[in-house]
Amino acid sequence: MKNQVDIFKKLPGGKMVWVRATESVDEAKVQLRRLEYINPGDYFIYDNRFGGLMPSLSPQPEIFVH
Repeated sequence: MKNQVDIFKKLPGGKMVWVRATESVDEAKVQLRRLEYINPGDYFIYDNRFGGLMPSLSPQPEIFVH
């Protein structure tokens, strides 16, 4: 299966850096928990199927579509 979801980290100054790709949003959420534990920060999920960006620390996940 083709990777459908990318994980990015927001750097100081507002730039974004690509971290890794996963096959699903569910897998990305698991990876985010691991990343946030190992290297805390602001991570985001980008769903390539819908063009939506989902902040990882949002109390209720919101998807921003452009």
